[in-house]
Amino acid sequence: MDQFFRKEDFEKYLREHIPVTAAMGVEVEEASQDQVILLGKFANNINHKKTVFGGSLHAVATLACWSLLHMNLVRSKREAPGEIVIVGSSVNFLHPVTSDFRASTRIPEQEKWERFLKVLDRKGKGKVELSAQIMQDGKVAVDYVGTFAALR
Repeated sequence: MDQFFRKEDFEKYLREHIPVTAAMGVEVEEASQDQVILLGKFANNINHKKTVFGGSLHAVATLACWSLLHMNLVRSKREAPGEIVIVGSSVNFLHPVTSDFRASTRIPEQEKWERFLKVLDRKGKGKVELSAQIMQDGKVAVDYVGTFAALR
């Protein structure tokens, strides 16, 4: 695994380039080319109902997916110079989150991923849909889907 992708290094990268991650108490549990798991701190994201603020859940799920895409594009040398932007998302809040939480995402199926990379290589831009889940008490509490564009 690349040195850049050690979880400590990637967490430092996030803190330096996306400063709100520090305020939200985001930590990196896993950062591999196949999966990203980010931790969010309940105390940093609590709302008036004593649950995690929905905007925080959405933000950490988005960040997990962005991180997975960023790491894979850097690894394949396709990202620089370039940008990754979110172009749309949907989120379903299925159960309240009442403790520290994990947002996890996995690389999409190989055919979908390869199609995205081919379009990116050919046109200099491509879109891919990524999903993330946040669990609470063994159930999916938040189901997130985001469409991300990579631009060179």
